[in-house]
Amino acid sequence: MPKKRSSAARSAARTAHVTSPALALDTDQQPDVGPAKRQWLWTTLRVAALAAAAATAYIARDSPHVLGLSSRSEDPPKSPSQNIGFMAQVLQKSQGQNICKPEGFVSDTYSDFDSVEALNHRVARPLDKLVHTKFFRTLKVDLYKPCQLWRTEGSCFQRDCIVQPLDASNVPAAWCAETVDQNSFGPFLGSFPRQRPEYTDKDFAIVNDETYGDGLWVDLVENPERFTGYAGAGANAVWMSIYQDNCFGVAPYLQDTAGGWGSQLVNIDGKSMPFVQPPHKRRELAPFLENLAEEDRGVTLPADVPREYRVFYRAVSGLHASVSTHICAEYFNATSEQWEPNLGCFISRIGAFPDRLQNMYFNFVLLTRAIQKMEPYIASYDYTTGVVKDDRAVQRLIPKVLKAVRKAGLVFDDSELFLGSDGHELKAEFKENFRNISRIMDCTGCEKCRLWGKTQTLGLATALKALFSYPDRAFRGRFTSLDFKRNEVVALITTYFQFSRSLDAIEMFRGMYQNIVTDWRASQASQLPDK
Repeated sequence: MPKKRSSAARSAARTAHVTSPALALDTDQQPDVGPAKRQWLWTTLRVAALAAAAATAYIARDSPHVLGLSSRSEDPPKSPSQNIGFMAQVLQKSQGQNICKPEGFVSDTYSDFDSVEALNHRVARPLDKLVHTKFFRTLKVDLYKPCQLWRTEGSCFQRDCIVQPLDASNVPAAWCAETVDQNSFGPFLGSFPRQRPEYTDKDFAIVNDETYGDGLWVDLVENPERFTGYAGAGANAVWMSIYQDNCFGVAPYLQDTAGGWGSQLVNIDGKSMPFVQPPHKRRELAPFLENLAEEDRGVTLPADVPREYRVFYRAVSGLHASVSTHICAEYFNATSEQWEPNLGCFISRIGAFPDRLQNMYFNFVLLTRAIQKMEPYIASYDYTTGVVKDDRAVQRLIPKVLKAVRKAGLVFDDSELFLGSDGHELKAEFKENFRNISRIMDCTGCEKCRLWGKTQTLGLATALKALFSYPDRAFRGRFTSLDFKRNEVVALITTYFQFSRSLDAIEMFRGMYQNIVTDWRASQASQLPDK
């Protein structure tokens, strides 16, 4: 009679011989089977396992979520959307592009992208010199107006958030003179003046009269729009409110990292969001952008949105894109402590929302058309500051800009909007929503961001006011029916220059990407064995 083994010995035997839980039996209790029968058992188990795997794959193919699986990796690759194709085209663009392609035209305009860039090449230098003159660099802005829409988190006190004010002694007296007449007072002598309205029926924004009320005189050149470090929930709340509450319900899907003037390295939940790095191979760029953009989550505007709503949305979206582009073009590198362009920043902020890139071109066209319409008025405006050199420069530069803009021809037809029986009501709603964006800018916690947000909103609103509040004939003759403040003229030209800067930055980033591709190809060629 065989001797019984101890429990420790039996455990050791199981460890040594058992390879499957299904066969985890005590060896003392197993029947004594021969080699052929054991081989038959192993074969049966392997066939059963293969059959189970095949059934799992079949079920997962038809209904992947039944097993908690995702079919994303199994989906056939999508062809890049029009938006994504445009973004890739911007970064890969070469000379001789066929501008007759449908995607070659700026939506809702009569301009193609190449013509817009060509016009920018003609106006960029005179605009750059123009905004450096005393008339256009000096502006009064109410930076301390309280936010009326929600409770803000407080202000950004980082060095680059702070606006450096201009000494009042450097401002021409004529701009500061406050004119008060008898009608501005109440019925009793000595009572306080009546509060002047923030806007008129023709205004598309809150217009602060420089000769009246609160405000800080600033030098725009000394306070450039660029990276400030302002980020987080407060920064995102501004853009989220603009898109979600003021764009007539046509705004696209927004990521949590969509907004703000500051770093996209930190998300609103405090998590790190490193900038993306573009692929080295040009053929991989479109799929890379497709994945980044999350196009299937609603980035593109619906096709049936009324044109007036689209124009509103494009104006807001283009402003957002321009702001983001300026941040990425002048990004502070903490390692080198230098201001420098950041390609990864540009692709992260714009590549994820390529419609914004197209809308940046749209705004340049919109501003161009407004300046075309206002040409006689702008040409005859009094730009005197008392600084002889600057005054002469303005007299020389304004005609150059106007000539280039005039030669652009028909770029946008404002007479096609706000027609029909509901046109008047639609225009009133359009104005009120755009005015509300002025109010939202008061909720920005960064002084410099608030300065440029309010200035560029006023610039776009001035263009809209010229296009939709006055007929063409109002800009001919003596201009008696026109009501444009000095700060509106400054904001219009300054905003035109800001979008010109953005288009220049696009070409710069395009060159940076081309250098990446060229360097990668050179590195690959150097690794090839000599023949």
